[in-house]
Amino acid sequence: MDKVTSCQYLGNSNVPCGCTSLHNESSYCKEHYALVYQEGTARARRKKDERIAAAVWDLQAEFIRAAEELIAEGYDFAEPLWEVKELEEEV
Repeated sequence: MDKVTSCQYLGNSNVPCGCTSLHNESSYCKEHYALVYQEGTARARRKKDERIAAAVWDLQAEFIRAAEELIAEGYDFAEPLWEVKELEEEV
């Protein structure tokens, strides 16, 4: 088997990329190696999930602080804010 000396990435064409700077002694250049093996996507996805979770936790903490402040001021969450009128069904 002959040693690969240029990028073999085809993408949407029938002609390989042809770039001669191969990445990690593979059949692909650095740009296409990342596409083929999706290098770093799991780590990036995990970091994004961690950022979203941290934002949700911050929002939850703010909500809890606001609720505790209202309770300290005497607000009763069990008391309805407005009257809800029941609709009479027409017979």
